[in-house]
Amino acid sequence: MFEIGFWEMIMVGVVMLIVVGPERLPGLARTAGLWIGKARRMFAEVKADVDRELHLEEIRQSIRQSADHNPLHDMADQVKAIQQDLQAEFDDPGPPPGWQPDQVNAPPSGWIPPDSVPVPMTVSLQKPEIVPPPPVVAASTPPEPASTVPPPSAPIETPCPTPITNNPSSAT
Repeated sequence: MFEIGFWEMIMVGVVMLIVVGPERLPGLARTAGLWIGKARRMFAEVKADVDRELHLEEIRQSIRQSADHNPLHDMADQVKAIQQDLQAEFDDPGPPPGWQPDQVNAPPSGWIPPDSVPVPMTVSLQKPEIVPPPPVVAASTPPEPASTVPPPSAPIETPCPTPITNNPSSAT
């Protein structure tokens, strides 16, 4: 605002003392101080009211934004978008048979999407046929002479004399 230094204040005081006089100068100073105080209080109240209104408006705006920006609505919108993408992916019939990546996207003539042709879904369960083994034909060759080696027999199982463990500290 105004820059009034010490010497300027002394000059104003001397002029006031000469113009008003020494008898009325203290009353005039008191009245001027009261009016200046009232003006300062009035400006402070106006400034506080403006600050309060600005603060309330900021709060209202943040409440409106938070009401518009509900995370549940955002998540629901994302889920709907994903669902639509998946549905579009499953509804897409895909490329026609014989399509190559460098070909034009036009389907060949006579191509029908797989969804438009009904394919009969039949499953037949059949019992496998039992084929009898071929009959054994007697050989015309003479039988082999009996050898002194006895025919192989099943191995004889013997229990292990000591138990086998994986723990080396329990081995005796």
